[in-house]
Amino acid sequence: MKTTPALALLATAFALAFASTGLSAAPPDDVPATSAPTTPVIPATTAHELTAQDAQAWLDGLMPTALHTAQAPGAVVTIVKDGQVLLEKGYGLADEKHRIPVDPARTLFRVGSTSKLFTWTAVMQLVEEGKLDLDVDINRYLDFKIPPRDGQPITLRQIMTHRAGFEERIKDLIWFDAPEPPPLVDVLSGNIPSRIYEAGTTSAYSNYATGVAAHIVERVSGQSYDDYIEQHVFAPLAMKHATFRQPLPAAFKPDMAVGYKQSGEPGEGFEIVNIPPAGSLSITGDDMTHFMLAHLADGQYGDMRILKPETARMMHDTITRPFPDLNGIALGFYQQNVNGHRVIAHGGDLNYFHSDLWLFLDDHVGMFISVNAIGKDGLGEGIRDDVFREFSDRYFPRPDPVVPLDAATAKAHAQMIAGRYETTRRGDTTFLSLITMLTPTIVTANPDNTITTKVLLEPETFAEIKPFLWHQIGGHDLLQAKVVDGKVVLWSNDVLAFAFAFQPMTGLAGMGLEVPLLCAAVLILLASALSWPIGAGARKWYGVGPLAAGPSRSAKRWTMIAAIAALVAMIAWAALFDVVATFAASHVDGWLHLVQALSFVGFVGAWFVSAWNLVQAVRLPGRRGSTTWAALQLAAFTMVAWVAFTYHLLSFSAGY
Repeated sequence: MKTTPALALLATAFALAFASTGLSAAPPDDVPATSAPTTPVIPATTAHELTAQDAQAWLDGLMPTALHTAQAPGAVVTIVKDGQVLLEKGYGLADEKHRIPVDPARTLFRVGSTSKLFTWTAVMQLVEEGKLDLDVDINRYLDFKIPPRDGQPITLRQIMTHRAGFEERIKDLIWFDAPEPPPLVDVLSGNIPSRIYEAGTTSAYSNYATGVAAHIVERVSGQSYDDYIEQHVFAPLAMKHATFRQPLPAAFKPDMAVGYKQSGEPGEGFEIVNIPPAGSLSITGDDMTHFMLAHLADGQYGDMRILKPETARMMHDTITRPFPDLNGIALGFYQQNVNGHRVIAHGGDLNYFHSDLWLFLDDHVGMFISVNAIGKDGLGEGIRDDVFREFSDRYFPRPDPVVPLDAATAKAHAQMIAGRYETTRRGDTTFLSLITMLTPTIVTANPDNTITTKVLLEPETFAEIKPFLWHQIGGHDLLQAKVVDGKVVLWSNDVLAFAFAFQPMTGLAGMGLEVPLLCAAVLILLASALSWPIGAGARKWYGVGPLAAGPSRSAKRWTMIAAIAALVAMIAWAALFDVVATFAASHVDGWLHLVQALSFVGFVGAWFVSAWNLVQAVRLPGRRGSTTWAALQLAAFTMVAWVAFTYHLLSFSAGY
């Protein structure tokens, strides 16, 4: 199926919006079926001893090749074990232009959402002091009001487990080389997302909610967020090369790694995160070892303590589990258990930096990695996943094999889960909801009774190992579905269950007809826009006189104009999304309102013109072809107007 250039651009913009966060929801492209598994999905293997010498040899063999393949300039990797730094090493370049190598003790990386761990640590410090209660209405602590949903408030526990129920918002999320962001309270109170789920019921990762928690820290402590973190976390942990401040303080600028699209292509500059506690941390690999060691030691680093042991254990061990057999989320850290080992973690992404931190709690091991480029085809972003997988299999392998379920059950359940789905982390009340239509997540049932879907960078194929629980073939991922009355109502995978899940799409979207019908409508509108000049040229070529004047002629002319208006509105939306998709669009309210105004003209006004045109066509005797074409035109305008209404393009709200 081909699409018009406007739709293609719009689809690309939406895809970029997800790719920027590492949460791509695009369907797999003709993924071949794998052969039926006749051996265990993952066999048992033998562990290597985790020593500094072995880890360095392993990383030295892996990282240079990974960076070269991904076309990413540089990375830092640090490993701690048994209360000591086992290894910290830089690979590649922090700055290609000046040929500055990555130094784990000096080079600063932006760690995106891994920053949230510091916010959650601050919250738990205040809980420990009795100044915060995780289970009361957060409005008790705020100087603005979060409206209730169905009479239900939000608690800090729900925020820390990403179950506050907020829809996704990305407005002004990231700027480049801009002045410092406005006060946090202004950002939070000025763009409150709608709550699309009842609090505590549905995983829906939220940067906004993290900002609310950080503002509560400010309110209760009487300090700015930056001051609080520097005095209560950085200082006791001797972290002298870490800051949340934006723009970067002068003392840190010489050591800041440059962010790249890929090698040879620097990004647009230093990214200013508009909700800093959710993702603005700049830090060295060495300083991050201090933070890992403190949490692995239940809050203690050297002679200093940032949390009492019981508070740290509560933070690490209090698990909310959306699916019974998948990883859940602790209080801030999310689970990433692997090969039977307990792991808590948090990843983070900006446009050009991609990071992850893992703590193997029972093994007293931690690892941190950050890469300074998304890389070719997103491969830089994926390096951290490869490192974690190989690290886990090398040093903490699975002791037992995994065996698939019987073929008959697997076939029935594969057919049951196959379909089109939308993520629970989505914009639902703004024009961002159009992402849902353009980028569904598709689960395919394969002939060999496996299923294939794509929730991260690459498609994954799964074999069922127990009812409605699938194991990734050749990997570690799990996928589990909830079934009600013989229908799959929700599913997620092991990596993302803490953050969001997938719900079945309904109506035209669920049948996969929405986009094809919209594309057909656009083709009809394009033909309508061209019909008048083409028709005039044809009449001139064949020596036929102009159409007789009258209402029918006027209706056709105005329908052509209406088609042009609708196409212009679509192109305007595509251009707007191309900017918004970078997560770095600031001050576009004027442009947004102009595009919204064009929508009312091009989608609503044009529909009435098309309806009038059909009435005029019906009134003309013996013009069955004209009547049929006018009816098709009205159907096309109806489809376009329906999509515009359903996905909130007909609105003058500036929030998104």
